[in-house]
This record gives sequence, structure tokens and C-alpha cells, in this order.
Amino acid sequence: MLEDRIIQRIIETWELDQAHPLHEKIQPPLPPFHRLKRVIEVAYLASLEREEGRPIRFALVMVGPAGGAVGERRTSEYLFHLETPLRLSVDSITKLAPALDPAISAMAVGPIGETEDLTIWGIFTFSPTAHPFSEIPIWVYGEMGYRPDYFTVYANDAGSLVISRHHSQIGRILSGEFLPATPSPFTVRSLGRHLMEAIRNQSLYITYGDAYWRVYRDVVEMLLSEASSRGHGSIFILLPSESLERKYYIPRFNFIEKVGVQPLLEQLLQDDLDVPTSIAVRKTVSERIKFLSQLGVIDGAVILTTELELVSFGAMLVAPAWKGSIITGPDGFGEGGGEPLDPGGLGTRHNSGIAFSGAYGGSIVFVISQDGPVRVFMRTDERTILYWPDCCSVSTL
Repeated sequence: MLEDRIIQRIIETWELDQAHPLHEKIQPPLPPFHRLKRVIEVAYLASLEREEGRPIRFALVMVGPAGGAVGERRTSEYLFHLETPLRLSVDSITKLAPALDPAISAMAVGPIGETEDLTIWGIFTFSPTAHPFSEIPIWVYGEMGYRPDYFTVYANDAGSLVISRHHSQIGRILSGEFLPATPSPFTVRSLGRHLMEAIRNQSLYITYGDAYWRVYRDVVEMLLSEASSRGHGSIFILLPSESLERKYYIPRFNFIEKVGVQPLLEQLLQDDLDVPTSIAVRKTVSERIKFLSQLGVIDGAVILTTELELVSFGAMLVAPAWKGSIITGPDGFGEGGGEPLDPGGLGTRHNSGIAFSGAYGGSIVFVISQDGPVRVFMRTDERTILYWPDCCSVSTL
């Protein structure tokens, strides 16, 4: 069903990830080509099934029950063996999927004994993806159950698969093509440099420096990840606080009160917080971020200042079409970039975001696709927009 070249590209991308000197990953053997293709194709077909009108969501981890690697990693993973393994099939996945949340569990898939038949033989369980604002520090209570560092396939939407390992992505299968993940651009060698420039004059940055930058970056990443997880296309825009103008958009909804996160971040950055207060503040920050991310479900754009204060939501963008060039920005390692983008293959939401970023100088526009990727656009000069194809690709599992 899927072309062999797609499976081969996935294998090559996995091997590049494994060999990267900055990744320090274990070296689990990659399953053979024919097994990878079988699992990915079954996962793809299963993702097209629906439960109560919605695509089913699930995760498959490729590892055999007798593999030494499983035993070696037992201390950090929670694994339950099915008394009667199920043959790997669309039907088996659709039966089990409603009982398993892919945020905290995955089906273990592999051959049993010497046979080539693939089975669902167990269930891995693990802690949700940790985030600075939503986790309870493990030194306060409990321990973390880590995601398995094996070849993993997540189905997030119909025909949309994420290939991953541990807490990072290898890439996505969208519209029958494989798109390799790129290192997070939220670093000072990439998109992060532009974000940092936007906050340098803010009082919290002047007071706390890089500590504020790290918290600020985490807030933006969590906001986008939360918005993406809702499975609804949306646009989030950051506008420079010092030159806030009502142009190129028509505001629809707003609140009388100020709605943002700056006062909460100021509390969080204080050095004298005790543990219970620190946990309470982080929880409040997390809840505020989730509230803001939910506003993106309404048609239109969520507009924030670079201080992350809400300006409007459901806003209609009315900027003129962009006539200049659009090229990729460097990845998180400061590498690559310069590849042209043809916006003709993108939908109305993306083209509206591109037009706005080209018209409103200093704006940073995040466009969240319904099927997963979070693209970002920003104008660097009168003729050029930089864009990143998926700025949350390593952190949205």
C-alpha cells in the first residue's frame, strides 16, 4: 500500500537520529524492512477507522517480548503482558484502542517465538509527557514511567501517523508522504533568536535575563502543543507590544479584564518559593495556557502581545496577499534553511497567516494544521518571509 521508498526514508531518518552526536540515545536494533512496512500499513488503515464518529487514536511500539532490551529497561517502563496475544490487524487495534490513551499507553507489537507473525502481545504504560508547568517534580512524589525508546507509531488523526522514539519524533506520514522531523527551532540559533529579540525590553527579561527567556520559551511551546492537541486548525499571532495597532485584522471577541501570564511568570521566577507554592504557581500557569489554547478552536485568529497578553480571539485576518518569497529558516542547530515554499499547495488558513506576517512587521504567526504540524511565519525584510515547517515536531506526542 505504501511505497517502499517511504519506508526506506523512515529507516534512513531513524539511522540519522540514532547517529547524531547530540542525541545520546540507546541503540535498539531496528526491526527489518518487511516488519516495519507491515506495522506502518496496518496502523495507517486502522487510523482511518472511527469510534463514535471520531478517528481512533493509538500507539504501537515495535519490540518482541523476549528481547533483551526490554528486560534491561524494565526499571523505567511499566509493561503488562496479554494472557492471549492478538494477531496484529486493523480489527485488533480498533478493539483495544478505546481502552488505551496513547498519551500514557501503547500496544507492544512483535513476533512471538520463531514465527514471522506479528502480534499485539502486551501494553506499555508510561507517564504523560512531562512539562515544566504541568508536572509534579519526581523528587516530591512518585517516579516517572518513561516512553519506550523503540520504534513507535502514533495515530493522531485519520491518515496521519507520527513515527517516534522515547519523547521525540522521527517524522510524520501525512497524505501518503513521510516528512522528517526537524530539531526544535526554539533555540537562539533559529526562531528562538527572533523571539528573544522581541522580549529583550520586557521588564521580566531585564530583571531575570535567561531564566525568564527559558520560562517564556516553555510557555510558547506549551501553548502551541496544547492548541495542536485539540485537533482543530487555528492561528496564534504574537504582536510587538510597543507597536500594537489594529490593522490587517478585525477583532471579534475579547475580555474587559487583562488575560495573560506575565504576573504568574513573575511569581514563578522568584527565588524564595517553597515547594508547595512552586507547584501551585506552575499549576496555575498550566491552566492559563490551556485556557488560551482553547480559544483557538473558535474560527479566526488568537492574537497576543509578545508579553503573552490576550488582544483578541476569533479575529478575522484581512491582510493583502503576500507577493514576496517564502523560504525555510535554519533548524534548531542553526543548520539548513533557504528552501523556497510554494504557498499554492497550502490552504486558506495558511495563506491568511502568510499574508498577515508579510503585512504586519514584527509579527510572528503560528498556523496549526488540523492534522498536526505547527508552521510559523515571520517577515525578515520587505521581500522575504522565513518559515519553519513544524516548530513543535519534537514535543507534541
